[in-house]
Amino acid sequence: MDRLDGRAAVVTGAASGIGLAVADRLAAEGVRVLMTDLDGDAVGEAAASVGSHGGEVEALQVDVRDPDAVARAAGHAVDRFGALHIAVNNAGIVNGGTSWELDLADWQRVLDVNLWGVIHGVRAFVPRILDSGDEGHVVNVASIAAVLPLARLGPYTVAKHGVLGLSDVLRADLADAGARVGVSVVMPGMIRTGMNPIGTVEPATVAANVVDAIRTQRSYVFTDAHATEAVESRLRAILAARAEVLPE
Repeated sequence: MDRLDGRAAVVTGAASGIGLAVADRLAAEGVRVLMTDLDGDAVGEAAASVGSHGGEVEALQVDVRDPDAVARAAGHAVDRFGALHIAVNNAGIVNGGTSWELDLADWQRVLDVNLWGVIHGVRAFVPRILDSGDEGHVVNVASIAAVLPLARLGPYTVAKHGVLGLSDVLRADLADAGARVGVSVVMPGMIRTGMNPIGTVEPATVAANVVDAIRTQRSYVFTDAHATEAVESRLRAILAARAEVLPE
């Protein structure tokens, strides 16, 4: 997208961490931002802080597990700003445990937010972006876990792999439709947030990468060098396995 000033965006999971940093950076670029989060009070305070620097910012309590709530958020953004150009599907949670011991409820909880929440966002936000008739962009926030399986994080890793696949399919679908809408999947590593207090990279670094990805159509967005060798080793192993196919 050549121009961000005056565009309209919605950011999920925007009360803190990466979502808040992205919303703040977009607002600084002149984007009108609807900040959503499950915690209505927290996202209201966050929006007030972002808006205090100038710009048009609004908050809305949204549970991304609820497709109707996400659809209402999309409609609210269009009603409030007149159009929607950018969607940042960021909301996420994490839990831990061995994959065979986690309760089904634990699996369901993470998949509902981290994967179905993004699916709901795609279904609600993309049609509104297309309706604008203008350039647009979808940002799906995954994790380094989208390309590197993490022990004791089965539901999280499965969901983030799904977000990567969904992003690639969405990009292909939009290209097939001739739409001027880009898609970026973001794969942060050691980011310092409430979900990862031992992180070493600030959320603002992720936000800077997200804005650059929107401007320059970056499909795959890494935000730090965490686990680079492990990721490359896995990809090399996958590629090498293609040479091991037994003849028919």
